[in-house]
Amino acid sequence: MLPTISGEFGVVKDPEIRFTDKGNAWAKIRCSAKERKRDATGNWTDGDPLYINIIIGHGAEHLVESITPGDSILVTGKLKMREYEVEGTKRQEYQIAADSIGVSVRWGPAKTQRTMDAVGNVEAAKEALGGTEIPF
Repeated sequence: MLPTISGEFGVVKDPEIRFTDKGNAWAKIRCSAKERKRDATGNWTDGDPLYINIIIGHGAEHLVESITPGDSILVTGKLKMREYEVEGTKRQEYQIAADSIGVSVRWGPAKTQRTMDAVGNVEAAKEALGGTEIPF
């Protein structure tokens, strides 16, 4: 069984969106994490970065519209190792198959936008209740 992990990661590249043969969207986000540690003088410094790819299926199209390099994201998912070959050299990379991703507001605000479906649902709720205000 693969371990489930959660963490905060910095986005280092624009997310890449791809589609399966059946037309399902998925995205790959290149991220890094750094350990914070004190140096000999007591000041906090960043340790060496750990680069990792975050892979997500459901919500991929919304995600690529929501994050850019420099953003901080919160990820929960399964840790996996992928082996591949480049010009005869075997390589490994770690990935997180994300169950959920959220944009961190730790360093600044995150802007959200409702999809047309969500707006339509709000309008339908108003109409069904016979008013202009939603009671929730």
